[in-house]
Amino acid sequence: MLRQSANRVTALVVGACYLILGALGFTVSTAFSFSHPVGAQLFGVVSVNSLQNVAHLVIGAALVAAALLGRTPARLATRGIGTLLLLFGIAGLFLSSTDYNVFAVNAAANLLHFASSATLLAVGLGTDREPARR
Repeated sequence: MLRQSANRVTALVVGACYLILGALGFTVSTAFSFSHPVGAQLFGVVSVNSLQNVAHLVIGAALVAAALLGRTPARLATRGIGTLLLLFGIAGLFLSSTDYNVFAVNAAANLLHFASSATLLAVGLGTDREPARR
């Protein structure tokens, strides 16, 4: 089923990673307020707070659901969520050391967002195209 589409496989794998990341984030971020600008360190590297954990769970669930729904929803999800993560990464560059950092992102979290975005957008824009009609 999932072997038919690179978008479906990518959405499933990246989505599962985000679900795991979001769930594990709650094991370390309970001592901080929901949107505290300084989060707890997951794996000693990635800064997270509860708001970012919820965002990771929503992103992961959306990607997994899209992968299971089919080729077109998976393609739309890889493109849309890839773009969203690119915007999160760009915003994180400017907000990471300010009081407006409600997602508690640090350099490692930004790297994760940019890498995920690049992967999702590369697959979403470069594969599973409809055949050209003549």
